[in-house]
Amino acid sequence: MGNFLVIVPTSPDGMRCFDAGVDAARRLKQQIPRDTVNLPWASAAAFPRQNGSGGRIVCDPQTGSWLLASGTWFHSANPGVGDDSVLLKRYLEAGAKQLAAELEGFFAIVIGDGRSREVNVITDVAGSCHCFVRKLPDAIAISGSSLLLAGIGDFTLDITACQEYLRTGIIYQDRTLFKEVRKLGPARIFRFASGELKSEEQYWSARQLEPDSLAGDTAVQKVWDALNGAAGAVAKRFGRPVCDLTGGYDSRAMLSAFLPTGAKLGTTVSGRDEDADVIVSRTIAQAYNLPHQQFVPTTPAFEKVAHAAEFTDGEYDPMDYARTMLVHRALAKQFDISINGSYGEIARGYWWELLVPHTGQRGKLDSRKLAQARYGASDAVGLLFLPDQRLDIVTHFSQVVDESNAGLYDTPNTFQMDHAYLTMRMQRWQGRIASSTNQLWPCLSPFMFRPVLAAMMETRPELRKRSLMIRKMLARFQPKLANFPLEHGYPAVPATLANLPRFLPLLHYYAERAKSRLGIHAKANASSRPARLELWKAPEVIELLRPERMKTSGLLDPAALSDFLARSREESFPHSAEWQRLLGLEYILKRLSS
Repeated sequence: MGNFLVIVPTSPDGMRCFDAGVDAARRLKQQIPRDTVNLPWASAAAFPRQNGSGGRIVCDPQTGSWLLASGTWFHSANPGVGDDSVLLKRYLEAGAKQLAAELEGFFAIVIGDGRSREVNVITDVAGSCHCFVRKLPDAIAISGSSLLLAGIGDFTLDITACQEYLRTGIIYQDRTLFKEVRKLGPARIFRFASGELKSEEQYWSARQLEPDSLAGDTAVQKVWDALNGAAGAVAKRFGRPVCDLTGGYDSRAMLSAFLPTGAKLGTTVSGRDEDADVIVSRTIAQAYNLPHQQFVPTTPAFEKVAHAAEFTDGEYDPMDYARTMLVHRALAKQFDISINGSYGEIARGYWWELLVPHTGQRGKLDSRKLAQARYGASDAVGLLFLPDQRLDIVTHFSQVVDESNAGLYDTPNTFQMDHAYLTMRMQRWQGRIASSTNQLWPCLSPFMFRPVLAAMMETRPELRKRSLMIRKMLARFQPKLANFPLEHGYPAVPATLANLPRFLPLLHYYAERAKSRLGIHAKANASSRPARLELWKAPEVIELLRPERMKTSGLLDPAALSDFLARSREESFPHSAEWQRLLGLEYILKRLSS
C-alpha cells in the first residue's frame, strides 16, 4: 500500500486522533483510505498507491485481529504481496518474531492482535520502508508518513534534523524534521498497547554475520544464488518488472539475475542521448530485445516540485524527486514494479578507499575520517544557522557513525564501513526515495534481501575490491552481458593479459579523477540554465522565500539568509541543491500551517 495510519489510544478520547490523522492525510498528502478498522483499542486506515494497488486491511473474525502491509514483502513459504491474509494466519500461529524471521523485502507490517489488544509493527532489515511514530496526549500514532503525523497536532522543528537535511540532503538515525515524530528503527518488532510502546525487539543484526568467511568461487556462487532467488521471488509475483539500467555494475548485476526468470522485462534509463549511461543501456536492451524507456531530464514546474515535497514529507530535494516522480508515473502505466540496484554497492566495497592503507584491519573505524570525507558539508549552508545552534557537522557525524557501529568495533574496518553505509545512507537516503515511490507504485531492490546482504557482507575484502566479485559473477553466469562496456568504456569482466587492451579507457578515467581531485573540472554546458532560476520565476516561490515570512526564519541567521537568497538568483550560485531543499521545507511548513 501507499501509506497507513494507526492510532493506539490511552482512553476513548484518543480515538479523536484518528479522524484528525485521516484528515491530515487528505489535506497534506492527497490520500484517502481504502480500508479502515475501528476498535476500542486501535484504529487503522490503509491508503492505496496512486496506481490503485494496495490499501487493504485483512481481518480474522475469530480473534478480532487485523493486518496491513506497506511496501513489497515476500515470505519464505512463497506468499507475497496480495496474500496478506496468509501473513495474518502465520502471525496468529507462530507470533511476530517467527513471522519476522520469515519475511524478506521492503516493508512495514502492522498487526492488531485482538487477543492481547496489542499493535505489532515489524520493520524490514534495513528500515528502508519508512515508518514513524508520534506520542500524543491520549494516544500513540503510527504512520508511513512523518508529515501526516506532524499534521495531527502542534509541532516544533528538530534543529539537528533540519541542519542534517539542509546541509547534506539526508536526515539520520530516528530523527525527522519534527521533534515530536520519530522514525522506527530497522529489523525491529515494536509492540504498542494502551497508548504506549511496550517493547522493542531486534530480530536481525549484522552481528549475526561472519565477516571475511566467504572467499573465491564459493562467495561468487553464494551471491549469485541469493540474487537469483530474490529475482525469482519477484518474478513470481510481478510478471512485468522494469529494471533500472545504467552503465554501471549494480543495475547490470540486477538485470543478470532477472534475465533467467522468464518475466516480461523492460529496462529504463534517465539521461540525454549523448550520456554514457544512455548509450550503454540502449545497446544492452537492443541486444536482449528488451523494451527500453529513456527519460530526458526536464525542469519541472513549481506545481510538480510542490507535489514532490508532499510525497517525500519534505525530507528530500523536491526538484530531484519531481523528476523521479514523472519517470515512475510513466513507467507505472506499462509495468508492475520498479526494480533498482540499490545496496549493490556493498558487493563492491563502497567507500573503502577511505580505509587505505589499512583496508580489512580489525579495530574501530576512523569515524572522523569518514565523516569528513562523506558527511561533511560546506560552511556556506551551515552559516545560515544561528551560531549558538550551529552543529560542528564533522563531529556530529563522527558520533552518528560510532553509534551506528556500536558493538562492531572488533570486526574488520571493511565490515564496519559496510554497516555504516547500510544503517545510515541506505536506511535514510535510499529509504526516503523508495518510501516516496512506494506511494506511486511498487518498487524494490532485491539486493536488500537478507541472503544477498549476508553473502555480500561476509565476502573477504580482496574479492570485493575493484568490483572483482561482480565482474567474476557476470563473467561466469552472464558472459554476454559482462562483455558489454561499462560507462567508462571497459568491460565488466576481470582483467587478464588477453583482454588488457580493452581496459585502456581506464587511463582516461583515472586521469579525469586526478584532475577532479586537483580542482580541475570540465566546463559546464554554457547553454544550460539552472533549474533554480526557472523556479524563481514562479510567484509562489517568490512568496515562499520572503525572509521575513519564512517558517524557518526562527532557526536561521536573518542576514545570512537574506544574502543566501539574494545570491541564489544569480546564475553562478553554487548551492542549488541546498536552495531546493530549503524551498521544499518552506513549502511543507506552509502546508502544515494552512
